Amino acid sequence: MRKGERKKMEVVYNVKYKFKTKENKTKDELKYIFNLKLLNVIMSLENQELLLKNS
Repeated sequence: MRKGERKKMEVVYNVKYKFKTKENKTKDELKYIFNLKLLNVIMSLENQELLLKNS
């Protein structure tokens, strides 16, 4: 890598999530909902990490 270049990293997780409702949703709707839930988990973990660093 040259100076100033950043390496792009992609992480792929194989995760199954069971929705509480039995509503039929399209694949795109499920993907959108799951991504929002995953983002929420990541943000919560990052906030916990910041709290631990600042204490």
